[in-house]
Formats: sequence, C-alpha cells, structure tokens
Amino acid sequence: MKQTILGDKTKEKSKKAGTLLCAKKNAKKKKKKAPYNASYTDGGYPLYANAVDDYEADEILTYEEVSLYYPRANHKRPIVLIGPPNIGRHELRQRLMEDAERFAAAIPHTSRSRKEGEVDGQDYHFITRAQFEADILSRKFVEHGEYEKAYYGTSLDAIRSVVNSGKICVLNLHPQSLKILRNSDLKPYVVFVAPPSLEKLRQKKARGEAFKEEELKDIIEKAREMEDKYGHFFDMIIINNDTERAYHQLVNEINSLEREPQWVPASWVKNT
Repeated sequence: MKQTILGDKTKEKSKKAGTLLCAKKNAKKKKKKAPYNASYTDGGYPLYANAVDDYEADEILTYEEVSLYYPRANHKRPIVLIGPPNIGRHELRQRLMEDAERFAAAIPHTSRSRKEGEVDGQDYHFITRAQFEADILSRKFVEHGEYEKAYYGTSLDAIRSVVNSGKICVLNLHPQSLKILRNSDLKPYVVFVAPPSLEKLRQKKARGEAFKEEELKDIIEKAREMEDKYGHFFDMIIINNDTERAYHQLVNEINSLEREPQWVPASWVKNT
C-alpha cells in the first residue's frame, strides 16, 4: 500500500496526473479570513480551521487492532461531524445543541483582547499570543487559525471540559483534525455526513437555496475524496438527503453509544 502511494505520488509529479488517493490539489484552498464567533463557513467548518493538508505514506492505516469499549456514564464520547461543504453538518449540530442539558460546544481559545461584556471561560478562553503559540507547538489544539492578527482555536482541554461536565461535546471538524483527536484520551465518535446521489441532491437543494450544477458535483467529488483519504476514521456514515431524517438517525446512534459496547482502537482501551 505504501509503495503504491509513493509510486502514485512520483507519477503525479512527473505526469501532472493524480489518482483518487492523491488527488488533493483541489483541497488546498486559500484560508478563509473570518472570526471564530462568526459561526461556520459554508462548509460547516469553523472559520479559522487550519491544518496540514498532506498525509505521510507511513500513516496510511492498513490494519488497526480493536477492542470492545463499554460505555461509561462519566465519559460521553465526543461526536465529530465530518463532511464536504454545504452538506448540512452545521444544521445537524445546531439541532443537537438545542438539547442544552445533553449536548454542549467546546469553548474556543483566542489571543485577542477581551471585549466589553465578554466573560473569560464562557465566551472564549482568553490567553496571550505567546501562550497560544506555545500551545500550538505542544499540539494542544485540535484546530487553530489566525484572523486579524489574533489566534483562534479549539483545544483538547476545552473538549475534555465538556466531557468532564457529563455532557456530549459536538464538534464540526475538518478531517485533518482527527489525527490529534484520535491520539488523545477523548475517544471521539466520527460521523461522516455524506451527500446522496446527484439527482437526489438536486431535489434536496431545489427545496432550499439555489446551487449551480457544478457546485453540486463539487460536493459529491469532495465527499468522495474525503472518504478515500479519511474513511478508515469514520464510525458511521449518514447520507443526508433529508435533514430531519438524518437528525433522528444521528440521535438514535448517539443513544445506542450510551447503552451498547463499541469496537474502538485497542490502544484506547489499554490506556484507560
């Protein structure tokens, strides 16, 4: 597998042609400039999302030992929603967050000055720029970025704080963020929100805001790329043809996570 990918990368450089596994030129886009608290991009990612866009050949997962993990009342697994732009992950997250007794968001960190009326630890965790940069180097952030000369990011500790409160942390992340999260003690449950067929996607979008045909094809293509590249991290796939149905499917799965054992990487169980 590693030799194949390395060989494909060599061919890509010489022939300017990519295979599915290494067609990632489209994924490299200019970083969006907008503050975290302006909510999410059209793709449902936090607006500051920033991560390395490549993966190493030796990181390709061909086999992973698994063990049964039994649910614990004092450790609710974070729910991570992954998917292409404009597929409705933000809407699904908002629906879950309406149940404030059960679900919560991780409070982001920022290096900017606190504005009037903002509460430290409630609106943001306010830290210095130097501390933020030190935390980046220590890999304390699942994702981070910069806007108007200030850093914004979601830390592992902020997610851990939600878990320790007894609630389920709901995250909309770029799949590149999964590596740090999976190597933590948080045991994330990753849900890939996938598009339906092109025809059903046309029908779905016809009921809402208008999208060009090329944009719809782009959604499907990006979903295919994500699944090729990160599919081995996904615990569940939801085809979002209808948001209401997708929401109930997601809630049913979350309910079962609290009752039934799940197969997880063996290292997660050994380390607990």
